[in-house]
Amino acid sequence: MTLQTGVEIYQFVRDRLEEQRDEQHPDGHQVYADARRKAKQLSQTHANAVAAEDTGAAQRTLVGLYAMADDWKHHPDNPPATAAPPAG
Repeated sequence: MTLQTGVEIYQFVRDRLEEQRDEQHPDGHQVYADARRKAKQLSQTHANAVAAEDTGAAQRTLVGLYAMADDWKHHPDNPPATAAPPAG
């Protein structure tokens, strides 16, 4: 598990949220802002956990990021399945 995994998923979610915001403008802004804040918090928590070598916390936050990314599971830029944490 690397810091890059969390960054990759966060960037994917961020980009999809920006696309969604643009499609829903102007009503989509607050939904976008809330979701972006959540994704950024998860990404930061993951980075902190990786830096602290807390594998359990890092994996839990990746699960949250992957759950957000799941909204776009068929998107061609969705992070590869090999980066997914083990189920369980």
